[in-house]
Amino acid sequence: MLAHSLHRIGVDYTILEKRSEIAVQEGASIGILPNGARILDQLGLYKAIEESSVPLRTSHICFPDGFHFTSPYPRRIFGYPIAFLERRRLLEILYNALPEKTKVHVNKTVSDIEQYSEGGNYSVQVRTINGDAYGGDLVVGADGVHSRTRSEMWHLSGSSRTGDIPASEEDSTSVEYCCVFGISKGLSNLRVGEQVMHMYNGRTLLVIPNKDEIAFWFLVRKLDRKYEYSSAPRFTLEDAAAQCLQVVDAPIADGIRFKDVWETRYAFNMVSLEENLFKTWSFGPVVCIGDNMHKMTINLGQGANCAIEDVAVLTNLLRELLLEKKDIKPTSREIDALLRRFNHMHFPRVSHIYDMSWLVARVHARDGLFRKIIGRCGSVGLLAIAEIFVSRLESIQEQRG
Repeated sequence: MLAHSLHRIGVDYTILEKRSEIAVQEGASIGILPNGARILDQLGLYKAIEESSVPLRTSHICFPDGFHFTSPYPRRIFGYPIAFLERRRLLEILYNALPEKTKVHVNKTVSDIEQYSEGGNYSVQVRTINGDAYGGDLVVGADGVHSRTRSEMWHLSGSSRTGDIPASEEDSTSVEYCCVFGISKGLSNLRVGEQVMHMYNGRTLLVIPNKDEIAFWFLVRKLDRKYEYSSAPRFTLEDAAAQCLQVVDAPIADGIRFKDVWETRYAFNMVSLEENLFKTWSFGPVVCIGDNMHKMTINLGQGANCAIEDVAVLTNLLRELLLEKKDIKPTSREIDALLRRFNHMHFPRVSHIYDMSWLVARVHARDGLFRKIIGRCGSVGLLAIAEIFVSRLESIQEQRG
């Protein structure tokens, strides 16, 4: 995504990919929502995504006491549908459409990042564990929640005189939920384009039928307590199977239960769902985007779409600076100012989405009496309003001890 955007504005780039291949099958799917779709469409990438998915039209939401309702997706309001597809298929689309594939290097695990100063300007060098080195003016880290780029950015900040990034940021990520996710194939009776969600106490099951008799599914569970990032549990496939076997009786369609979905799986995994919104996204010539800086649970489906927005905002600011400078290379001070502006401009938008994602995960898990009630309303707008009252009540209860 970033490579496509940089190519459009004439900026040279190098992509370092840790994996040995671009599109690995890990059992993961991805939802492209209207805010992400609009940007991908401008880059000429959305048509292939549409061809690889079926628009989500309806959501059937079910509760433990048998209450349920159906919520149509208002495409006419947003202009784009919700499109679900395999994550590896999206990566294939992005890679296949890339004009200069030679700029993408696989098997490149970053070991460290160094900053060099020459005549008041800096350059940056990225080294990999196999000894390769790549130089440039700017490093953009899009390497996920377990980011090496973020660690190196913190290291650069700690080594400087300014120390712009508070040490407290390094320990601010937490984990309260885990997720089993997978892909099944071969169930012809599922209603394509109709999502089924079961909301249990502390658990959420989501099944999304797609074309070619494929179904994407997620089982999100609240953990026994809140964990710090460093002590978050790790899971095996046996752990994942044990969780799924607890919801095999959940009805998905006429004559089909989750047992049938589980038995036709061909890829699945289980992970902790980290949550955090970092406040400082850059230092010097290094900036982080996506899950590096704003990691959410999967419930709202905005993780990848926020990352797409990150790319659009950052690229637009770069283009604006380059047009202003014409044929003169931007100085280090100008790049640093641009990255700070990116952080300042985009943070409120991401913060709002992060807060909504945090809330939706807990409403889906029926976490607390008020969120159990709110979940039956079926409106995310009502959720945001109601959370104000929930937060106030919890604050009063804490004050009373």
